Amino acid sequence: MIRRVICVIAALLLATLSFGQTIEQLNAEIKRAEKEIQKNERLLKDVSASKKSNQTEIKLLQVKIQNREKVVSSLNKQIKLITKQIQEREENVGSMQKELGALRQEYAEMVRIAYKNHRLGTPLHFIFSSEDVSTATHRLDLLARYNKALGRRAEDISSKSEQVESEINSLSAQKEALDKTKQSHQESLKTLDKEKKELNNAGKKLAANEKKISNELKKRREQKKKAQQTLQKIIDEETRKTKRKMSDAERRAITALNGRFDQNKGKMLMPVNGGVVIEKFGKHQHPTQKHITVDNKGVNIAAPKGAEVFAVFEGEVSRVMFISGLNNCVMLRHGDYFTIYSNLATVSVKAGEKVSTNSKIGTISAGNNPDDYQLHFEVWFHTTNQDPELWLAK
Repeated sequence: MIRRVICVIAALLLATLSFGQTIEQLNAEIKRAEKEIQKNERLLKDVSASKKSNQTEIKLLQVKIQNREKVVSSLNKQIKLITKQIQEREENVGSMQKELGALRQEYAEMVRIAYKNHRLGTPLHFIFSSEDVSTATHRLDLLARYNKALGRRAEDISSKSEQVESEINSLSAQKEALDKTKQSHQESLKTLDKEKKELNNAGKKLAANEKKISNELKKRREQKKKAQQTLQKIIDEETRKTKRKMSDAERRAITALNGRFDQNKGKMLMPVNGGVVIEKFGKHQHPTQKHITVDNKGVNIAAPKGAEVFAVFEGEVSRVMFISGLNNCVMLRHGDYFTIYSNLATVSVKAGEKVSTNSKIGTISAGNNPDDYQLHFEVWFHTTNQDPELWLAK
């Protein structure tokens, strides 16, 4: 029995290792992706309402498709995992049914022997026919043990029957879950196909103005490059301030703030409610212009029209500035860390002001251009920029 249990546990471990994830983990992935899709769809309503062709719509559709593909992939993994578990459970049920059959056969044999002995004479006759007291005591003990063994076998049969029934019920539930997962998988594939057609149509609409868009992008890229150079100089200046001679109390306060900031890596809320990252950190191909490479120093977050922007962590407003190519910017200092919020339409804070986590610092554009409904967000440690998505909660 113990050996069989060990085999079942080992098989389950192998299943987990071979597919890498459990059903629970895959469900969590699906929920995260579906949550992103819901946010994405809300944002698409805003940008799609504009008659003007815009890149934000394309980027949102691309991100939506990426999340839909995650759902499809996770469902596919679930189907494989559940199918494997069903096979293992069917084998387990077969093994348990064999054990139950053997127990019943053994019990029947014990009952037959007991009945045969009973016909030969009563138990009392068996005891009192002993030659001496020692033999009588031994026979009495033998009868008690035999009756006990008979009772244990009856209990074993009852217990094993319950186990088999439980396994069969679990098997039925898994098969039902498999059918539902397969259905969800098919529905997600159909939706994915529909969304790819939407992206293709939006791309055709944008392609009509490709030359104009390409020229605009080139101009913006030059602006952005100069803006990042300006921002780098400001970061350098702000970092030099932290290298000045400080009191022990000031340095301890900065070290403590650094520690709290570090501890919140991967836990910080999105700086804008309902936001979706549509351009990632680092060097990558431009989402809509295949011949252009982007070197993004932060992330671009599509947001609802006129949305409020919030501080991701407690700190102090280091600077409020306007930089051509980044528009209104707010720089917050968090010890030796900085967070930068760019492309703001309005600013609600001023330099030197203390802010707490989730304090409002400004708003996104509420104008008529959907491509302006974006926040450019950066995270720096001293003079080195970080991938903001590593700091934000999933």
